[in-house]
Amino acid sequence: MSFLGPASTIGIIGGGQSAFLLTQQALKMGFKVVILAKKVALANHENVELIVGSHHQVTDLQNLFSQSDLVIYDNEDLHLDLLDQIEGREKLVQGTQILDLVQDRYLEKSFLNNHNLNVVPFAAVVDDQDLQKTVQEIGFPCILKPIQKDVSAVDGKVFYNQDEIDAYHILQGSFILESLLDIQQEFVVLASKDEHGQIATYPVVQLTSQNRWAHTALINPQFNSILQGEIKEIAQTIAKNVNFRGLIAIKLCTTKAQALYVERIYLGTVFAANIYQAVTAYSQEELFLRSVCSWPVPNLQTLIAGCNLVVTKDNLDLAITELQNHPQWQLSLIPEKLQHDCLNPYLGVVTVLGTDYQKLQHYVNVTKFWKV
Repeated sequence: MSFLGPASTIGIIGGGQSAFLLTQQALKMGFKVVILAKKVALANHENVELIVGSHHQVTDLQNLFSQSDLVIYDNEDLHLDLLDQIEGREKLVQGTQILDLVQDRYLEKSFLNNHNLNVVPFAAVVDDQDLQKTVQEIGFPCILKPIQKDVSAVDGKVFYNQDEIDAYHILQGSFILESLLDIQQEFVVLASKDEHGQIATYPVVQLTSQNRWAHTALINPQFNSILQGEIKEIAQTIAKNVNFRGLIAIKLCTTKAQALYVERIYLGTVFAANIYQAVTAYSQEELFLRSVCSWPVPNLQTLIAGCNLVVTKDNLDLAITELQNHPQWQLSLIPEKLQHDCLNPYLGVVTVLGTDYQKLQHYVNVTKFWKV
């Protein structure tokens, strides 16, 4: 597909936060947008049309493709089994290989392992006998997850000893047992691929978790250049060996022994990379749209150190208090109607910028909640 200019129509499969942010960016770039979903936050905008329906219905999906010059998705829970029945399916330039890969934990881990990337020991488990046998190879601590990521019956069951294994009964389905790492630091890196197969990688985001949901996403121009190079090389390897076009994200971690592991792959945008807009002047949504619309992709430079402090219902009052003490801090909240679309309690972020990383670190850490 050649250059897709302003006034062209982009179709988006699915609603929620990511569709809202992609729609906002597409409108800024001059596109019209058609969205296939039950509801969307920008449905009343003059250049946004909502097709009320489901991607599980051929007629709804065909309607979206017929009205669009290009079709994208940014939701790994989608199942596009009906795509073969759609006329104009070549408009979905992302393809579906990346979707198949990120939905299946075993397939994803095997892909990473086959390309000599460091992953935790893992094995498939289908019954209690499998679990007893596999844990002898994996060791403790370990974690059991459904192989399919859209299955929420088990949200990661952790085992610390044999007694816990003996007392557990495997539910019906297919699972993966993984070694549980002693994580010191986590990272996210984005990579894009254009119509010519050219790959671009972007600044590494450092994650510091306060609890399961609350975390800090930091981009620091002074970040360890050797480690950043290793992370970007891994992103290049993954992007090169997956047939896709658009944007992906890779989550990695280091352990206390300083070993670097790949944790998982995401398709499209990720919440942690929302910090890009503040520190590089480009949003991850713009990078996504540029790569699928054949626009040139910028050589992204970090202009300033900055971090996003994740705001949830539990820390919203604290965020408001801190904003009153720091006039330079900026609060960005998700529209209320989208907050219930998420599988997490994110309400938005507080953005903190600074030319001096040490000062930024001090101001954040003194809150006694968020840390960088």
